[in-house]
Amino acid sequence: MKNVYPKIAGIIFGASLFLVSCSKDEFEVSTEDSLTPFTSKMTLPVATMSSEAPPTLTRRLPEKSMFHDVPFNLASIVEPSKCTLTPLDDVIAASVSSNLDSIGLDWYDLYAEMNFYSTIIDDSEQYFGADGEDTQKVKNITRSLERFWFMPHEIEVRGQHKSTLEDYDKIVDILMFWYELPAQDANAFAYYFTNFVNEESTFLPETPLIAADGFAIALDGLFDQNDLIVIGDGIIDLLEQTGIRRGVIWNGIMAHEWAHHIQFNNQDKWYPNGAADNAPEATRTTELEADFFTGYYVTHKKGGTQNWRRTQQFLELFFNIGDCSFTSDGHHGTPLQRMEAARRGYLLARNVQSKGLVLNANQVHNRFLNKLDKILGEEPLRVVPSTDDEIEDEFQLDVQPDALQ
Repeated sequence: MKNVYPKIAGIIFGASLFLVSCSKDEFEVSTEDSLTPFTSKMTLPVATMSSEAPPTLTRRLPEKSMFHDVPFNLASIVEPSKCTLTPLDDVIAASVSSNLDSIGLDWYDLYAEMNFYSTIIDDSEQYFGADGEDTQKVKNITRSLERFWFMPHEIEVRGQHKSTLEDYDKIVDILMFWYELPAQDANAFAYYFTNFVNEESTFLPETPLIAADGFAIALDGLFDQNDLIVIGDGIIDLLEQTGIRRGVIWNGIMAHEWAHHIQFNNQDKWYPNGAADNAPEATRTTELEADFFTGYYVTHKKGGTQNWRRTQQFLELFFNIGDCSFTSDGHHGTPLQRMEAARRGYLLARNVQSKGLVLNANQVHNRFLNKLDKILGEEPLRVVPSTDDEIEDEFQLDVQPDALQ
């Protein structure tokens, strides 16, 4: 799950149509009045900070570390299928409409971008939840995932917090490292953000949407960093508002992002030519596979050990995260497809654990490919040979699709 930004962007764009147009220069800080040696943390130049030209990202993550590096033909897109709005859409819409203002609208994209990149080089002691309330839970889930997939100490999990963008020094560090601004300019922007935008806007930095990331990234030592999973407080809080238990959310999202790292480790073997010949379908395939892996892990007695009631909540979680952006490179699959992928993984775990089996990642991958066309609602088109004795079909169990409605 990269994040919920496709949903957020659409909602913010719609809300912006109802706002009175207000340009950034109307909020410009007077250098003579505010940015002086007495009101900032360092002496700033007399020249006015240009709020009309926000910082531009100069350092970038290389292609090989990104989530899905698949060549594609722009003319080829995923065929639209049945899709629907979810409770998460309603929660996000309510969150945006409650306090969006023109200042927040102007600066939202930059704030979200800065908070995304801030996590990549954040070597501070990690905590999860705005007040650290989820820290022990995340540590426990991390240990469980390491044991289940035989991946000890391979991945570091980091939190993302909106409080980062209330911290003057952290903003300066972000702007100097990722945007390569001179110290004076970075301080000018940090002063402007903390003393004007954050004070005058009702939207920034209060909105959970600036800490709504959830992603896996393989850095392989780049910037002296390990492979990472980053999960924001915002996405946890938003999903909890849909009625799903907080522990279920953490378990599901962490297992999903962990599955992406399994894909990174096996990319050359599993998808040597890419998961599809176009970016939307390739992303959909790998995201649905991560959902399938997650359903398998959270249900298995040696994994997340979730009972049926919690599994129902888990499936609702993935239904909420689905999207309808069929032509987007980041298309994750429709809500119904994501629900079905997770359900198929759940049923696989139910079946194999009754035989005392724990499948390795390659075996789970093959089972996913055998079920992909059914997950998509299409006729079976592919059969991937299994190197093991064929497992009984998952749907011989007592749980049918309509039982999840």
